[in-house]
Amino acid sequence: MINDMTSALMNLAFDNNIAVIMEDKFSPYTPAAVDTKTKVIVINSNWHIQNQIPFQLAHEIGHVLNDDGSKACLYFSPSKFGIEGHANKTAIQLLIPLYFSNIEYIHANTVRFMEAFNIPLYLEDTVIDEIQSYYR
Repeated sequence: MINDMTSALMNLAFDNNIAVIMEDKFSPYTPAAVDTKTKVIVINSNWHIQNQIPFQLAHEIGHVLNDDGSKACLYFSPSKFGIEGHANKTAIQLLIPLYFSNIEYIHANTVRFMEAFNIPLYLEDTVIDEIQSYYR
């Protein structure tokens, strides 16, 4: 499932003229990064929490789609506030239709979704709101 999600997100990035570089030479603790001006994302495929890679990729795509300008690269941060929080919300919005496409609302499970991508617990309210919006 993780590879399918990553592939779908890579296609979304391509469709939005965003370059994605998957690199396995980094430390397992080096976070993903994006340069929003050049629309280049670097994903650490050696990340110590493998199932979080799709969330990181969606987050970095979110920075570009949200037009988050920055004079420097933005590094993945699972924050709830500011541009990082907005990128996390966008990431959740991107992942939900991929994850729930074949799941009926009565079977939609917030906890399983969050565990699938190692989304931090403090984003649970955002996840719940976005899942409800998806099924409306």
